Amino acid sequence: MDLRKIKAVSKAASRKRMQEAGFYETTVFVHESTRVAMDAAIARGQFKTRREAMEHAISSVFRAEERASRA
Repeated sequence: MDLRKIKAVSKAASRKRMQEAGFYETTVFVHESTRVAMDAAIARGQFKTRREAMEHAISSVFRAEERASRA
């Protein structure tokens, strides 16, 4: 199996694991300044990956709305 096929199989397995864990894949475009800020937070050790930083930011906003609507 060539390297591209191995990577594709690995990526598919990773996607399946994430979906099984309740995650949904979405693609977003972010401004360069946002990417720079995420990378700085990663460099400080606040997050391990951009995915982790984006998940935190998105869930913080929507969970805050969820809590506010219950109050």
